[in-house]
Amino acid sequence: MKVLVLSERDDCCGPMAAAFLRDYSEKLEVVSAGRHPADKLPPLIVEAMRECLIDLEGYEPKALSSVDLEAFDVVYECPDLSCPTELQACRELRDFVKNESFLFYRRLPSSFS
Repeated sequence: MKVLVLSERDDCCGPMAAAFLRDYSEKLEVVSAGRHPADKLPPLIVEAMRECLIDLEGYEPKALSSVDLEAFDVVYECPDLSCPTELQACRELRDFVKNESFLFYRRLPSSFS
C-alpha cells in the first residue's frame, strides 16, 4: 500500500509521521510532501527523531506538485503545526505525531499491519 503523508511544509510533522509509518510496517511505501515545502528540516527535529533511532539527516522536503497523486492508495494529512524551536517541545511534538500516525496505521486494512 502506498501512503502519501501530506503536510503544509514537509519540514516537521510530515517527515516524522512518514518515518513512523515506515517503521510500523515494511508493507507500506510512504512518501511525505508539503503544499509549500521548506528548504530543509530543522536540526532539532532531526535530533528528536534520532532519539527514537530514526535518522532523518539529509531529508529534503518535497513539494506536493512533485508527486503523482494517482500513485497513492491513501493520503494521511498531518495536523498543521509549526516546528518548535526548543528540543523538549520537539520531543513532545514527536510523541504526538507518533501517537497520531499509529492511530492512522491501526485504521488501515489488517493486511498491512
